[in-house]
Parts: sequence; structure tokens; C-alpha cells
Amino acid sequence: MDIIKVKLSKLQIGIFASGDTFGGGTSVIFSFFYLIFLTDVVGLKPAAAGTIFLICRIWDAISDPLMGHITDNTRTRYGRRRPYFLAGFFGVIAAMFLMWNSVNTDNQLLLFTYVLFANLFYTTINTMVNVPYAAMSAEISENTKERNIANGARMVVSQVASLICALVPLEIVRIFASEATGYRVMGIVFGIFFAIPFLLIFFFNKEAVQVDTKKQKLKLSDLVKPFKIKSFRYFTILYLFSFMTMSIVSSIFAYYMKYYLKRPGELTFVLGAMLIAQTIVIPFVVKLAERIGKPKSYGVFAGVWVLGVIILAFINPSNAGWLTYVAASVLGIGIGACITLVYLIYPDVTDAGEFKTGERKAGSYSGVISFMRKFSGAIASYIVTLTLQFSGYINPIKTEVDGVIMNVEQQQPESLITALKVQCPLRNMCLNAIL
Repeated sequence: MDIIKVKLSKLQIGIFASGDTFGGGTSVIFSFFYLIFLTDVVGLKPAAAGTIFLICRIWDAISDPLMGHITDNTRTRYGRRRPYFLAGFFGVIAAMFLMWNSVNTDNQLLLFTYVLFANLFYTTINTMVNVPYAAMSAEISENTKERNIANGARMVVSQVASLICALVPLEIVRIFASEATGYRVMGIVFGIFFAIPFLLIFFFNKEAVQVDTKKQKLKLSDLVKPFKIKSFRYFTILYLFSFMTMSIVSSIFAYYMKYYLKRPGELTFVLGAMLIAQTIVIPFVVKLAERIGKPKSYGVFAGVWVLGVIILAFINPSNAGWLTYVAASVLGIGIGACITLVYLIYPDVTDAGEFKTGERKAGSYSGVISFMRKFSGAIASYIVTLTLQFSGYINPIKTEVDGVIMNVEQQQPESLITALKVQCPLRNMCLNAIL
């Protein structure tokens, strides 16, 4: 294994960081808008949507570790990671279109089949680009300080992308008389937005770590090797619960604003407040981590996260509107800081693994971590979809008005409102598990 000792330029750091436009942006678009798109626009039953998410995570259990092995054993003149970014440029655009396209039918089996296909395709493309990208975060430089700067910049880009993806998608949708058309156009626009950075990374970034060892055959034992590292096991638990808790908050938030607080028009602005807070806190997180260490910093901001959840849990429709923005901002600080710290800790874990085994297996580690993130999201989404299904959620009814297919919302039962309110104690349970 050779190390290329070349100082990263600001341009290279910026281009590398731009790659998390996809990770940060899609996490917001899909977490906040996709489930309600499936139930209120596509017309899919909540439990069916949850089942699709679980099927895709089963596929992830195979594809993510497999992709980690593939990228570790890729040998090209462009390196081990970069070739997948070029292919991903085209794949991301196609996948985003399929995910936000809807078919005009009320047949639940046809809807289930199409949405399942779209999700499996998107999941495969996501794996193809995100596993190499996560691995490259540990190989963008051999200098720890440079890596921290690059990954800190990555988090800033991620949060900016998250903010854009919280504020812009619904505005694009509202331009069109038909919600289905609006979501379809939005998918194409953001597909291009997410794809361009991968093309730039392919042309302008290089891996600092060059591996000259021979390719290795895939063994099932290799897929569990990362778990032999104690620090990796602890990191996995931290990662899993962090993203699962965030996913529960994200998945339920649109329903919470629409059906409980009765303020659906403010969803974009509340999300904006949350994501602005997440973005602003990142430089302070990096500085604090350098001063008191990453584990202690995580404990501090996990406490802030809990405080935001507690405030949100006690809000009701009769409270002043500004209180929702306060809760969202405090929650944003806690979430943004904890997620940033998780990504700052990851390169250290790969270093520990190399020290322990003598092998540089960042791809294998990122494959496991990528699966854990998606798995946590699937579990969170399944909890939410089952909650909606068994609390009596009623899908909007499709009707044609002046040649345009419209979705007519239905009066929701009191049992659904109760279910939305009890999600707050559930979030607290998850956070207690983290702490």
C-alpha cells in the first residue's frame, strides 16, 4: 500500500465534499416527503410501503457488503472508487425519476410492483455510489487534520443540500396543477442536482491510498470481519441508533404537521429552521471535537437532541406557532452535531481496523455502515407505516377535475391523531437507547 503525500487543494476539498449533496439531500427528500408521497399521491397503503422498505433493506444486506468487497478489489488506472462515480452520474438521474414517478391506477398490486421495482433500482444505484464515497472519505488524505477538514466540509455541503431539499421540492410541486406531475419534474431536477458532483469527483479527485496487493476472492467470512474490531462494533451501534432515531423523526414529521398541528403549509419553513440550525452548528462541532474529543462531544450534543425532543413532545395545536420553530431548531442542533460526529469518527475506526488487521478495508467497512444506515431507516419507516396503517389512516381519493387527476384528502380518525402524538415518547425511547 502506497500513500500519495499531496496536499489537498481547496478546490479538491470542495469537490469531494460536494459528493454528499446526494447523501444529505436524499436523506431529507425521502425521509420527509417520500412516504407521504406514496400514501397521498401514489395511493399506496402505508403497510405496503413499509413492506417495500423492508424488502429493499434485505437487498441492501446483500448488496452493500458486496459492493464494499467489489470496490476494495477494483483495480483501474482511475483507482478503486472513482469508476463507480462515473456510472453513478447516469444511474442517479434515472433512479430519481423512477422514484418520484407515479402510475395512474388504483390497483394496489400494480402500485406495489412498480414502487418495489423503483425502490430496488434506486437502492442499487445508491449502494454503487455511496459505498465507494464513504470509503474514499477515509482515503482522501493520509493527514488526519486534512481528512477532518474534508469530512467537515462534506458535512457542511450535506446540510446545505438538506436545506435546499427541504425548501425547494414542494415549491416545484406547487408550480403544477397536478401533484403527480409536480413530483415527477421535481425528481428529474434533483436527479441532475445530485448526479453532477459525482462526475466532478471522477475528474478532479484522487485517492491518497494506492493499493498494490492482489485482488481477493469474496468469502462470507470477509463480510463479518469488520465486526471483529471492537471499536467498529461500538461505532456500528452508535451509527445505527443515531440514524434510526433521526429517521423516525423525519418520517412522521410531515404527518405530524399536516394532521396533528393542522399547519401543513408551514412544513417547509419548520424544516428550514431545523436544517439551518444543523448547518450552523457544524464548525462548532469540529472545533469542540478537536478540543475535548469526539466521544465527549457526542454526549454533549446528544443531550441537546433529547432536549429538542422533549420540547416537541409537549407541543399541541393550541400553543404559539413560534414554539414549533424553537423545538425544530434545538432538535436540528442536536441531530446535526451528532451526525457530523459520527462521520468524523468513521475514518478513525478504519485506521483502528488497519492497525489491528494490517489490511486497508475501508470499502468493506463502508459497505456494512451503508447497510446499517439504510436498515435503521427501514426499521424506523416500518414502525411509522404500521402505526399509520393500524391507527386507521385513510388515503386521499383520486378524482379528475378539468382533465387533471387530483387527490382529495379525507377526514382522519381520532385514532390517527393519537398515534401521531405518541410518536414523541417513542423517539425518547430511541434516544435513551443511544445514551
